[in-house]
Amino acid sequence: MMKLVDPRGTLERPGKRLARRVGDPARLRRIGFLSNEAEHPTGPHFVGYTRVLGRMLSERLGITDFHLEIKPVLSRPAEPDMIARFRGYDAVVNGLAK
Repeated sequence: MMKLVDPRGTLERPGKRLARRVGDPARLRRIGFLSNEAEHPTGPHFVGYTRVLGRMLSERLGITDFHLEIKPVLSRPAEPDMIARFRGYDAVVNGLAK
């Protein structure tokens, strides 16, 4: 039997809200990147883009604290312990470079 997994996870979660937004980009200090796939040698990949984004954010906004996590399975939501490692970050960028 085959089971289909929705990569978005459960869509409705009562009691959950969107994260608060940082109004002024100059207030950003810590940025996290959550990649949906591991780095690979050819083609576009989000892990490589995070290095470019990190340099740009450092140059333009002075941000120097970056953290990268890579999901072990592309089609599944990130595990709670992985999400917890981003707690306290000002922003988290989730991506897939396709």
